[in-house]
Amino acid sequence: MKKFKNILAAVALLFGVTTAAQAQSVEDNYPYNFITVQGGVQGTFTNYDFTKLLTPQAAISAGRYFNSKVGARIHAQAWQIKSALTDTYKFNAVTGDLDLLMNMTNIINPNRLSDKFDWVLLAGFGVNYGWDFDEFNTANHATQFIENPELCGTKHSTYNGRFGTQFNLNLSEKLAIGLEVDANYKNDEFNLKRNYNPDWQVAALIGLTYKFGQKKKAAPVPEPVYEEPAPAPEVKPEPKPEPKPEPKPEPKPVVKDEPLKEVFFYNIRLSDPDPDAILNKIVNWCNKYPQKGISIKGYADRGTGNPSINLGYAKARAEKVAKALQEKGVAASRMTVESFGDTVQPYAENDQNRCVIVVGE
Repeated sequence: MKKFKNILAAVALLFGVTTAAQAQSVEDNYPYNFITVQGGVQGTFTNYDFTKLLTPQAAISAGRYFNSKVGARIHAQAWQIKSALTDTYKFNAVTGDLDLLMNMTNIINPNRLSDKFDWVLLAGFGVNYGWDFDEFNTANHATQFIENPELCGTKHSTYNGRFGTQFNLNLSEKLAIGLEVDANYKNDEFNLKRNYNPDWQVAALIGLTYKFGQKKKAAPVPEPVYEEPAPAPEVKPEPKPEPKPEPKPEPKPVVKDEPLKEVFFYNIRLSDPDPDAILNKIVNWCNKYPQKGISIKGYADRGTGNPSINLGYAKARAEKVAKALQEKGVAASRMTVESFGDTVQPYAENDQNRCVIVVGE
């Protein structure tokens, strides 16, 4: 089934390739009526040589496509029919069918833009009517398959079942040329002999189709043409008076922040800040610059003690300075307190490194 679907899709693509040059959909061409005239050959499958049973055929049909996918027609096909027993004989016949038409190209590819080709499947049912059986009645045929050689005097009616396919090339909106191949199922007595097997006939017909009754397409609405408006007369503006020069503001004096750096020096093994005047200088600076902070860094000299003891001295000295400043109103959030012990020696002289350095930031 999957392989069959792939074949159908390939055929539909072959006859339904979309083209961007087309401005309309195939749906715009439906519904419509049509008349078709055909000519070709027909042959009957029996136990005789098929090539000797070929006869010319002519056909005419009229119908309507109700939409892009489904249509119906009344089809009449006539001329000679050949059959055989030990030799061939011919008679006249006409077949009338009511056929259902299915445009497989539009079913498989409904969004195609080009309708240059159409592939159609058809199926129908009807009646055969035969006459002029003189060759059958006068010929010296063997009678081993014959029963009631003249079933209806000189006339004979039977049913007809049909299925087939069409390949159509649309020459224009009104005209199309196409090839139709049909298989027709007829009852056993169609050719006046009975052998308890149905008769099959195959017809190949080439035809010309005339289409009419299409719905009128709305005339395209022309796009509005944009016209450039006439330019307005140029109005020269009156000259503006020269602006008076604005007085330049006097430059504001640049006020530089006063730097802050105060140092507390300590005797050996002491950590109390001294003198108190240094603390007051720092407090005054903090009050003058309330948005600034201060760093308090404690040190110890490397010449005495050991690193562990010196780290403790330096830390105690820095914390006591910070505490003394808090007691004088400086917020702790403005202070950064650090202890470097004897790892950093800010002064070359050993005894001066017993200190706390306060810097305004």
